[in-house]
Amino acid sequence: MTLTEPAAKLSRPHRIDVRTSIRSVDAEQWNRVVARAGGSVFHTWEWLAAFEDAPPGRFEARHLLAYQGDLLVGVCPAYVVHDCPRLSYLTDLAQLDLGGPVLLAHSLAALDGGPLAVPGHEGALVSLIAGLAETARGDGIRTWGVANAPAGDLGGLLLRHGYATAHITTSYRCSTDVPSVADYWGAAPGRLRRKLEKERRVSGRGYTVAEAPADADTLVRLLHSILENRGTPTDVLPEAFLHAVKARLAPYERMVTAVDADGRTVAVFAGWQFARKWSMWLAGLDTERLAHFVPYRAMAARLIEGAIATDVGSIDLGRSNGAEKRKLGAHPVPLYLALDTSDRADRAALHAACRRLEERCQGADEQLDIVRRCC
Repeated sequence: MTLTEPAAKLSRPHRIDVRTSIRSVDAEQWNRVVARAGGSVFHTWEWLAAFEDAPPGRFEARHLLAYQGDLLVGVCPAYVVHDCPRLSYLTDLAQLDLGGPVLLAHSLAALDGGPLAVPGHEGALVSLIAGLAETARGDGIRTWGVANAPAGDLGGLLLRHGYATAHITTSYRCSTDVPSVADYWGAAPGRLRRKLEKERRVSGRGYTVAEAPADADTLVRLLHSILENRGTPTDVLPEAFLHAVKARLAPYERMVTAVDADGRTVAVFAGWQFARKWSMWLAGLDTERLAHFVPYRAMAARLIEGAIATDVGSIDLGRSNGAEKRKLGAHPVPLYLALDTSDRADRAALHAACRRLEERCQGADEQLDIVRRCC
């Protein structure tokens, strides 16, 4: 298939348009669908624009839009992935040759992926999944799939359509739609609640912890510091990409920082709120000054209490460190890589590769510890 701008295909009962740049889509219209469908900042027009501004790899946009008549009822961000450090890491672990580029909806860097549909038009999800396959075939792409598909309705839909799936990591989410801070902490067992209160006081000593922004250079410095400390190449989060994300997502930015007695920002939770979801994408730390994430507990408490005091219904605390996040009241949400192909033999290979990925499990909570390598 040769794409034009915009390209259109028929996938009954919805018309599927394919766009080769998010800039050709009206931002307000796209984000309205994302908000109504319960999406997060990772589905927004601005996140996708940041990917186009400074991609963390080699990607070509193939964003799908589902229409019922003239009404936009569903969206599916997607990219032809030519080079991605995260995907290369996973395919190496799985001993899988994708046979060239893959069409992925949409990014392993995000905490959410896959199609979205507004209430009352859930059938658009089926049309978008069909459109993803049609787009891949039209581009001569052997493999397509969904990155970081959450367990639940979407995961079940992909399984019913024959996708091979692997639980690659876990995100931790807190429900903050409670009457008060006291109600939230009161749900914890008394012993744990007292322990958390003490640790919060101790971890906050010597630091000013607040909901406050970090400038772009500080954000890059702290995020790269913790990556290097873990032995993770910084090419998974290039400086140009972080600057693009910081600039594009400025309307949604809500960060929590810790400043030491010298006035230097030594830790950050990088996050953005879209609609009533607050997504804490990454944590950064000045590892030259701090051997451990000392102010973590105080920052986490400030985050949760700030959410309860505002209009936030849920917080995504991101991946890894599951034991600590459970103590804070978070519940695990498994995230899957789902892949498909049109060739029967290739499909068998995909299922075998996904089994190998899950066999590399490094713990019941983390499943695959790709956070260490891939954030």
